[in-house]
Amino acid sequence: MKKDLKRYIPWIVLLLVILSLSVWYVLSKRVTQEQINQYESKMQEAQQYVEARQYSVAMDKYYEAVDIIPKKVEAYKGLIEILILKNRDEDAVDVIEKSAKPLSSQDRSTLYNIVGDGYFKDGKYLEAFDLYDAGLVLGVNNMSLELSLAKVYLKLGDTKQAKEKLQKSGYDGKEKVEANLILSYIYATEDYGKAEQTVALVDSSEYMTIYYEELTEVLESLDEDNKFNATKLARIYINSGYPYLAIQLLQPMKEDISEYLEGMYFLGRAYFDYGDNEKAIEVLDGALTLGGMETDILWTKARAYFLKNDLDNTTKSYDSAIGYAGSEISLDLVNEYVDLLLENKQALKANTLVKDLLVKYPEIAYLNILAVKTHTVLKEDVKVEFYLSELEELELEDSEKIEYLELKIQFLLEKGESIDEYLVELETLDRFNAYHQLYSAKSQIEEGEEDLAIQSLERAIEYDLEYEITEEASKLLSSLR
Repeated sequence: MKKDLKRYIPWIVLLLVILSLSVWYVLSKRVTQEQINQYESKMQEAQQYVEARQYSVAMDKYYEAVDIIPKKVEAYKGLIEILILKNRDEDAVDVIEKSAKPLSSQDRSTLYNIVGDGYFKDGKYLEAFDLYDAGLVLGVNNMSLELSLAKVYLKLGDTKQAKEKLQKSGYDGKEKVEANLILSYIYATEDYGKAEQTVALVDSSEYMTIYYEELTEVLESLDEDNKFNATKLARIYINSGYPYLAIQLLQPMKEDISEYLEGMYFLGRAYFDYGDNEKAIEVLDGALTLGGMETDILWTKARAYFLKNDLDNTTKSYDSAIGYAGSEISLDLVNEYVDLLLENKQALKANTLVKDLLVKYPEIAYLNILAVKTHTVLKEDVKVEFYLSELEELELEDSEKIEYLELKIQFLLEKGESIDEYLVELETLDRFNAYHQLYSAKSQIEEGEEDLAIQSLERAIEYDLEYEITEEASKLLSSLR
């Protein structure tokens, strides 16, 4: 008996060791309540720093949360959302592929979706496709990713693949509502009746109601006039961000609509939005010969020429668009054109344009702001001062007041005059204004307060989500360190 027992002792010891190691492993991996509390505390701190636009500190807090519980997805989401906000999409991808390995496949697929959406929003559809695809390759059931992939297929002009994704079962909630709407858009290019039936399948009372109502109204208004029908649907597709569907409808009947102004315009606009600038210009030239909608047609042509790096035809088209606009001129059009001229070192032309418009519309605040900008570039201080004084007498919207204050402070700084009063006013209107921090730093440097200037410059870079002053602020910061 003893001999038999001795024979089993090594196996018993081995079993005990295995059991001990198993218990240790389970206990070591178990998340304690204390860790949960610490994690939630770090997440709250991070969110507070995000709300204060202190993104660098917020990211540190998110990383601390990750260190506490590496398998929770929320901190990774926070990191990625900040990186996307700061236009650091590639760094966001690195977070998924390097830092987020402890996460489940399902959670990682969610992160791929978020980064893909960042690329999608910026119009980088091929990059978005790669991210969405990477999320699905993980072998998960993620209907949000399926919907995202369907949308990017449509952006890339693959209606067949988009439809297959949208026809999948499993969509629920808001995703079901949106998938059904886009599927209805596609069906409307093939069969109006099927589109109507599909629209009626989902209750959209709480989400995307306006889009459903618009499509329903158009579908109910369709008649025997195919050109009219296609044009009305094309307008919806373009406004909803799916220009390829408009091309699918209108291009086959291009000859039939060659004398139909709106049809030709929407086809040209669809080609532009889809990224085919050559085709857009060709079709828009045909629309221009029909008379009417000249400003819209020429504005779109100007943008298409600019993307083709044809500056001569770009400026000619902008000039003509503004000329046709007359008293109904769009400030968005003027601002876009003036910015383009200034960026291409044509300040004199920009100044002449603004001056001519001010003769007709002297009390339009934004034209006076543009006059300040053009004369600033031309270094004509007397005229800058004149238009700044004109702005002081006009009633300004908050956005116009902010821009006026930015220009006023810049002008006073260059003249060596006090800016304190205007800095307070600017901060009251926009406490996260990057220019406020930059100009504060410049004033602090003049006063020898370099430590304060460093803090202001760091905040300026944090607040500058549009990268308007980051380069200048970074150079100043480097010179102080």
